[in-house]
Amino acid sequence: MEAVKSYRIPVEAPKDLIEEYFKVKQKALDVIFSHVKFSRRVHLEFNKEERKALRDELLKDWRFSKHYVDSAVNSIIGLVKGWITLHNKGRAGSKPEITRKTVYIKSTLFSCRSGVLKISIEPNKRYLEVDLTKYGWIPKDFDATGGLIMTERELIVTVKKSVEPKADKWASFDVNLTNITAIIDGKVKHYDLRGLYHIHRAYEVKRQRMQKLSKLKPETSKRLLKKYSRRERNRAKDLIHKLTANIARELKEVQSGVILEELRNIKDRVLNGSKNMNRKLSKWNVRMFQFTLEYKLKWLGLPVKYVNPRNSSKTCPLCSGSMASYGGRIMKCEKCNVILDRDVIAVLNLQMRGAGFTQRALNELIERERVK
Repeated sequence: MEAVKSYRIPVEAPKDLIEEYFKVKQKALDVIFSHVKFSRRVHLEFNKEERKALRDELLKDWRFSKHYVDSAVNSIIGLVKGWITLHNKGRAGSKPEITRKTVYIKSTLFSCRSGVLKISIEPNKRYLEVDLTKYGWIPKDFDATGGLIMTERELIVTVKKSVEPKADKWASFDVNLTNITAIIDGKVKHYDLRGLYHIHRAYEVKRQRMQKLSKLKPETSKRLLKKYSRRERNRAKDLIHKLTANIARELKEVQSGVILEELRNIKDRVLNGSKNMNRKLSKWNVRMFQFTLEYKLKWLGLPVKYVNPRNSSKTCPLCSGSMASYGGRIMKCEKCNVILDRDVIAVLNLQMRGAGFTQRALNELIERERVK
């Protein structure tokens, strides 16, 4: 299995390449989008001959390395295909747009020796060198580097290494709106997410103010919405990265894999048109947490497995009976009368479904967590 991590480092990017690459992508978008067929189901008809003709046209007067044109065409084809997928689901805008000036640097455009990247700008003439060893947050134990992404101010570097995930034991995690409940090394732990909820709530109030401004100053409102949405996203990511880094270190100490809920496309399934529910779900970063924790654990050689969470907070982990509300988040089994916190019930059931529990360990844990 291959583990992958990405890091941002500051660089003085060649502005002429950034600008010319952006122009090439704009030209490629116009040509490729003209091959989109709007029949009963929208699709792209763009064959090898047409692609070669586009490449030859874009290479006219192109002084930079030729592979940049290839990566530009590939990225636009991906952009258009993504737009088509959304369009066929009724979720796309009028036309795909290139919103950021980024350059994708294929592995054929750079070399990495002793931690130093040498990126070709103009063939046999001009290079950009980046010493990765200067940045302490980039691990030294990677086997290879993947494709690079360059912006006007930074370089996004992807590093890879081969791993064989294995674990001596398993931990399980149940992620809620304001907290995470986990079983680690046979003990229940709680992680506070109220700070994350506060970030989303604060920016929700700011967005409401900016939306009111849209009638008088639409351009200003649009600019501010974009600015603060990016700031909200970055603050949420930063909090989750720090939290998952701490959790990953804890799990490495006890050599424990992780069991998580299978929640792919969960928001698409549960968004129901209710404004209150939709607002709550927009603040629930469960998939971001799972993705971030998973790649950190894979890098450390620890496995991750996903299990079906259906009725995990409504099934008694002791006798498999039905749990009924007993006030607040407390649940009581209708069969064996055990009383437990809803989050503890969920994380116990995830543990049972993913790795099992000895009856003795289960009884001891339930006795410690039982609500009197």
